[in-house]
Amino acid sequence: MFIAIMSSKPDSLQARARLKSAHDKYWEKFMSVLRLAGPMLGDDGEARMGQVLILDVSDRSKAEDIVTNDPFFAAGLFTDLVVRRFRVSVEAKAGL
Repeated sequence: MFIAIMSSKPDSLQARARLKSAHDKYWEKFMSVLRLAGPMLGDDGEARMGQVLILDVSDRSKAEDIVTNDPFFAAGLFTDLVVRRFRVSVEAKAGL
């Protein structure tokens, strides 16, 4: 399993809106390996600071390939990408 962390480029909201449909369609084919995904936000709860994904794949190159072919990434909406092996050590139960 791998975690991917990306930082958003400033002033990318218009491009993000334009590519949202392609981004969503792209991730549909990876739902079987996507454990968690979502934006990192600023303290205001609105500003997009980046993205976090947890992918249940066996090697780093597969995780990097999946992430870098996302239309958001391919369009240059992120300034960097860090991919690290990840292990769940605590997982909250639903409804707690």
